[in-house]
Amino acid sequence: MRVRDYSVRLVLNSKAEPNLEVCVNGFCSSPPSGTSTSTKEVRAWPSGRNLLDSVRKAKRKAEEVLENLKGKDMEPKEVEEELVGERETLGGNGLLSISLSLYKAGAAEAGLPLWRYLSELFGTRPSVPKPLENFVGGGKHGGGFDVQEVLLFPEFKGSIEEWVLTLSEAYRDLKKRLSRADPSFRGALTLESAFVVGLSLRDVLAIVKNLADDYSLGLGMDVAASDLFDGNAYVWESEGVVRDREAQIDYIEEVVKDFGVYYVEDPLHEDDGEGFVELQRRIDGIVVGDDLFATNVRYLIPGVGGIIIKYNQRGSIVETVETVEEARKLGMKIIVSHRSGETEDAFLSHFAVAMGADFAKVGAAGIRVVKLNEFLRIGDV
Repeated sequence: MRVRDYSVRLVLNSKAEPNLEVCVNGFCSSPPSGTSTSTKEVRAWPSGRNLLDSVRKAKRKAEEVLENLKGKDMEPKEVEEELVGERETLGGNGLLSISLSLYKAGAAEAGLPLWRYLSELFGTRPSVPKPLENFVGGGKHGGGFDVQEVLLFPEFKGSIEEWVLTLSEAYRDLKKRLSRADPSFRGALTLESAFVVGLSLRDVLAIVKNLADDYSLGLGMDVAASDLFDGNAYVWESEGVVRDREAQIDYIEEVVKDFGVYYVEDPLHEDDGEGFVELQRRIDGIVVGDDLFATNVRYLIPGVGGIIIKYNQRGSIVETVETVEEARKLGMKIIVSHRSGETEDAFLSHFAVAMGADFAKVGAAGIRVVKLNEFLRIGDV
């Protein structure tokens, strides 16, 4: 393909932070940014005096790169592989802003849907993932309890339309149930469209478990334990409890078994891979690593049930695909995930389908509809 024209501008993400949007041949991209981040992930932006200065540095570098690419015949994958060497000056998000737009333009030139183009380019087997949605939030994302997310996903076989619409109905129903259970509840939402409540974790899980049973949904939670860890123990502020490593594992196991939780993300801090494996041996569901792996093949550990895939953690699609392939060889479930600082870019939906991901973590309906609506447009593959 050939870069005929391009533009680079500053835009805002859903946290009102500056972000970069790159357009190539009329196809625009703006990758997201995280709030609860791993120390192992690449820098989103080059170093600067502040966030705005960093994004502006990435903008100038992106314009320089695209000017050098203009008019040349190229394959998007090969360009991205070369750009990895420029990641320090572009930042992971700056690099992805360029490469995602190139992939989109390449798909259009090939006359293929983006998911099909990515699948053929990387030799993957596409399928539509089950949506994994954040219904009640706490931790760094807001809320009255220490766990970052209480999640739901469809357990039944069905179409993507049936999955999305069932989850959206359950989301609306949960608002009514929380209003009855929590006098302080006013419908406030976290950064990812999850409800904010003043209830304890166990009270929330009891309510959401009943909802899940009524709608044939599975239950999950993201502990985001690195945010609880003070270097020695896990500080559960809302519960007024400090737990050492063994107590943390025992408590998570107890909660999982009491409420039938299938999906458990980041139950321990990001450097305790052995703890992840131990907990996986003790429960029937899947233990999933986010901060533990940071979408990087070098951090993969056998014996963990699933991996969060966030391409802006890695800073390139080529390296992200490598991580997906290696994780799958280890028997891990693949969960392609959004970030808290989201944008209007729907590349994630196509990427999740192209990778044949097991789940796509995309927030809840509410204010998080861009990716869900794109799944509905893609339909069943």
